[in-house]
Amino acid sequence: MPTAVPGAERGVRVSGVEVAADGARLAELVRLVEEGRLTLRVAGTYALDDAAEAHARLARGGLRGRLVLVP
Repeated sequence: MPTAVPGAERGVRVSGVEVAADGARLAELVRLVEEGRLTLRVAGTYALDDAAEAHARLARGGLRGRLVLVP
């Protein structure tokens, strides 16, 4: 866990996340999706150039699923 995580302020907790490339685990996730054992709910996709629009859509709320940014 990163050590430079700010403390809670005004009742908002903050946590850090570290991400590392792991092709084997990614391949396992792909296999589970292909087998139908892991389902994904995507509410919409946006081009990277439209990331601000995606954030605005997320801020409006009411989404069932995730928004995906694609290159």
